[in-house]
Amino acid sequence: MNYLMSIQILPTHPQSRDGFKYISEAIEIIEESGLTHFVGPLETTVEGNMDQLFNLVKKMNNFLADQGCDRVVSNIKLVQSQQEQSIKGLLEDYFEFDDEY
Repeated sequence: MNYLMSIQILPTHPQSRDGFKYISEAIEIIEESGLTHFVGPLETTVEGNMDQLFNLVKKMNNFLADQGCDRVVSNIKLVQSQQEQSIKGLLEDYFEFDDEY
C-alpha cells in the first residue's frame, strides 16, 4: 500500500511571534527522516507507509511541544492508493527533478 501525506504545521509559542522558526525546525525533522518529500509554500508532501507518516507527525508535534510551543495545529491530507503513486509522478509535468526523487 502506498501513501502520500501533505502536512501543514501551525505552531504558536507564547514568547515568540516567529512561527516560521518552528516550521523550519519541523521541516528539518522531515528531511532527517530520509523519506521522499516536497516542500511547498503552504504544506509539505511526504511519501511513506502509514506508520512512517504518522510517526513523523508525532515526532514533529512532540518536538515542537518540547520547544515550548503551547499549541500545534497539524492539518493533514492523506492519500492511500493500491496503485503506485509518487510525488515525482504527480509533479513531473510541472517541475524538473534530480535523482533524489
